[in-house]
Amino acid sequence: MTGLDPPRLEYAAPGDRYADYCLWDYEPLGPTAGRLRQSSLLWHSLTAAGADRRLFAICDALRAGLGPGRSVWGAKLRDGVTTWEFYFYDYARLERSVSIERVLAILAPFAPCGLHYPGARPYFMFSLDLDDALARGTRSLDRLNVYLGNPGSSVSSGLCYGLTAQGLVLDNLYSFFETATEREAIAAKTACSAHLDLPGLDRDAILWPELMRCGVVVVANKRLCDGVYFSRIDVDGLLYFLDRLAYPAEIRDFVRAERRRLSHLLFDLGIDYAVVDGRLTVTKSAYYGLL
Repeated sequence: MTGLDPPRLEYAAPGDRYADYCLWDYEPLGPTAGRLRQSSLLWHSLTAAGADRRLFAICDALRAGLGPGRSVWGAKLRDGVTTWEFYFYDYARLERSVSIERVLAILAPFAPCGLHYPGARPYFMFSLDLDDALARGTRSLDRLNVYLGNPGSSVSSGLCYGLTAQGLVLDNLYSFFETATEREAIAAKTACSAHLDLPGLDRDAILWPELMRCGVVVVANKRLCDGVYFSRIDVDGLLYFLDRLAYPAEIRDFVRAERRRLSHLLFDLGIDYAVVDGRLTVTKSAYYGLL
């Protein structure tokens, strides 16, 4: 079974939420009447990848179970293959209503999960990966990514732990910077890396000048690579990102054709990078939106 053809288009409506991939709200950039929701890009990416219809049903179930504007999706491209990661936030910490238990209960009819994370621990966000194998039942929901704050740091930051049947592993440290006022700190953070050689490092290959007009830059130190995320980018920045990374033509053509109806939105974009055969290489990339 494959995805819908043509892909769904969802139109903005009064009362819609506008928020970035951290679920921090923003005001739309212009009129919203007759414009598209970011969910249209999710449905289009699923269709372009030939996703199983059950994957659409899982996304629908998450929105129905949590309510609109409570889930963030990321369409991730690695080695020409697209998968999707969903992120669930609740900044109430221990008083949270969007909990791991609640989301796993929504997913149980599609993908039962045997993992358990104690609710008494103060995470503010978690994520999980969706793909055709999960939708078809050929793999289990065998990993959760759990995010905690990092008090005492001189910059806003967070920790990510991977939870599997083998237990918890510290995976990533995320550091948040205001682009307008902290450019030197951003450059210093990207240069301080276990994966990069400083002599001859081209920082523009990491901090793309075309995207450095964004509101916030997040630098991630990961086990096998590093990452940088450009938050609150307009649709022209999204198009530049998709073109530079040679996303499938169907994705790029859709965004280009719908540019006007997406121009009220802000997007979040990310790349993972490492030195491969002596060259700085983007190993994974993703664009994000609200469901």
